[in-house]
Amino acid sequence: MSIKRHTLQNLAGSLVPIVVALVTVPIYLHIIGPARYGILSIVWLFLGYFGLFDLGLARASSYHIARLHDAEPAARASVFYTALAVNAGFGILGGICLYCVAPPIFEHFFKMPEQSRQAVLAVVPWLAFAIPIATVGGVLLGALQAREAFGAANIISAMNATFAQLTPLIVAWLHGPDIGWLVISVVLVRSFGLLPFAAVAYRKLPLGAGGTFDIAQIRALFSYGGWIMITNIMDPIMTTMDRMLIAGVIGADAVAYYSVPYNLVSRISTLPGALASSLFPRLSRHETDIGAQLATDATIGLAAIITPIIVTSILVLPIFMRLWVGENFALKSVPVGMILLVGIWVNSLAFIPYSQIQASNRPDITAKFHLVEVVPFLVILWLGVKYAGLPGAAAAWSFRVVIDAILLFFASKQLKVFIRIWPGFVLLLIALGFAPDQIFSLKMGFACLLIILSVFWAFKIEPRLYNMMNFS
Repeated sequence: MSIKRHTLQNLAGSLVPIVVALVTVPIYLHIIGPARYGILSIVWLFLGYFGLFDLGLARASSYHIARLHDAEPAARASVFYTALAVNAGFGILGGICLYCVAPPIFEHFFKMPEQSRQAVLAVVPWLAFAIPIATVGGVLLGALQAREAFGAANIISAMNATFAQLTPLIVAWLHGPDIGWLVISVVLVRSFGLLPFAAVAYRKLPLGAGGTFDIAQIRALFSYGGWIMITNIMDPIMTTMDRMLIAGVIGADAVAYYSVPYNLVSRISTLPGALASSLFPRLSRHETDIGAQLATDATIGLAAIITPIIVTSILVLPIFMRLWVGENFALKSVPVGMILLVGIWVNSLAFIPYSQIQASNRPDITAKFHLVEVVPFLVILWLGVKYAGLPGAAAAWSFRVVIDAILLFFASKQLKVFIRIWPGFVLLLIALGFAPDQIFSLKMGFACLLIILSVFWAFKIEPRLYNMMNFS
């Protein structure tokens, strides 16, 4: 099956929960209010950080299972069972750690109303229970991706994400905006969501043809996964600390004005994420030269598609936000979204060299980059939040992903490709100055011309645009 079809399957699976979120976020804000929504955002960020107890084994198992594409089913099953057992054990350990450290952090670090604080503290056991659920789910999803079962994986993921978005809303409508009940409902949905993943994994690997827990596999998994673990530790710091610092420096209620535009514009990353996920099994199996050409074609094609999308997003964001969440909310959130979109363009392109490096059995490179970046980023982020508020946090995040992308393109020997597509970045910067506030205005005319120009540039850089992902 072609990479094009896999990418479309991944994209479709991601778009379903995005559409659901677009519909439900204004309803959430209306029913539970911006302050509670901001607190919930902090809870999920905090929970997400404990995903580091995955220890990189989900990605490692996916890599090794992909490498065993033509091997006996029992060999793949042994990798799977070993990774699943070890990840489940570390997930339980992570849950215990969260149970111990969450109360003092929520009591002393985050600024929030006392009633909300007590509601969060009451569901800490449920948050702890969610950690092994996440680590087991990571191995199940990684196994399906390694076997290129993207259709089934995305149907299940889309259903789980949709239920996780809708169920708390229904609970809030029926039971009231109690944070505790909202958290419990999401954890239960995620737990039951493991069952269809397990059923499909049993058939696709397949698991009925032998294979057991193999202690000899642990070393191979950790030699790869250990570096992924470092990335898993650093990445949440660099992708979520903006909201953590906002909560600590400005206040939990301000997180909503940052999280809503962040969650909105970051959805664009589903396209490069879909393509990178489709490429990873192929890149893991192909020789270096074939993989490098595959990555080059993917990067150019991705730039051709993503640039007009982000240029258009910048230009329509002010009007869309006012219609979506209201004038007052948009006033604070639009500058954040526009700055983040510039960073997302660069970060989207970096998905390809990131996957290429890890598929070449060099996860240590991406981990080392994150280790180098983390301290300077935290300093810049703190200064941005302290002296420039929410736009300062967005600018710090965008600056960090630009530096990260340059390093990744250099390490993957794709820097010439990155230089080739720099005009797209210029188009984004121009768009920042022409975003219209009203539909019928002179700026809207300039905005339309700029969108046309970005599409023209896209076809110039990639004439095969209509068939760009047919790289099989």
